[in-house]
Amino acid sequence: MSKQLQFSWESACVRLLPRHWSASLLWMVLAIGSTNARAIVDVQDEYYTAPDAAVLSVWSLDFSGSSGNDARQALAIETHNLWRFNDQTLMLIGSYARADSGGLDTADNQFLHGRYVRTLRKGGGIEGYMQTQQDRFQRLDARHVLGGGYRFERGSAETRRLLLGVGGLVERERYVDRARAETNYRANLYLTTELPLDLAAGASASFSAYLQPKFDEPGDLRSIAVAKFEAQMSAALSLEITIAYDHDSNPLSGVDAQNIRYASGITYKFQR
Repeated sequence: MSKQLQFSWESACVRLLPRHWSASLLWMVLAIGSTNARAIVDVQDEYYTAPDAAVLSVWSLDFSGSSGNDARQALAIETHNLWRFNDQTLMLIGSYARADSGGLDTADNQFLHGRYVRTLRKGGGIEGYMQTQQDRFQRLDARHVLGGGYRFERGSAETRRLLLGVGGLVERERYVDRARAETNYRANLYLTTELPLDLAAGASASFSAYLQPKFDEPGDLRSIAVAKFEAQMSAALSLEITIAYDHDSNPLSGVDAQNIRYASGITYKFQR
């Protein structure tokens, strides 16, 4: 007979989390690692959440497992934090995933992204960011990114919102089966839009797309597209359903060029 355990920590954390904790302390608690360490990750998915809040922290912790005939364990942590002051915004996003089945690892990745945004005028501003990630099942031993650009914003909390970014980045990648690290220079183009829905109070749909072609070889292109539906369950809890597609025109041998992913779950949002 097999024994199974599946626990979602979000609702428990709502009861246990002291109200006076700041978003920065939440990050310290959760930054024991980092869920999705693909070459491109959507880092704008919570940018429009609670636009009037000075501090926002969205996070989740899930684990599941079983023993016996079906021995497996899985752990996933994800957090997205924003600090807003005057005409500046700081973002810190992190995720971690580890899983095994029958004694064999099936997931091992981590991701950390920091971004600074400064508004220069209404509807526009500059940004800079740093990122590091690892994904053993994509043969990615390490990827470090430094980039920047200009972003355009349109819309309000009651209407459709649009975010467009144009810029460039330098990346340094090291793969597990290659002796040398590789440095590339890429353009970075992204589009994020969110539309409030009348289906329920606090419901919304969003879509994000990213393109990162090499400057010296535009045919070497990486891209992702992410669609998300969110419905508020309470002031702090929301249900999210996400479908994502990512593509790499020049993958390593043995690594798929494209992936389709889907996920659903409950997230806890702290704001003040």
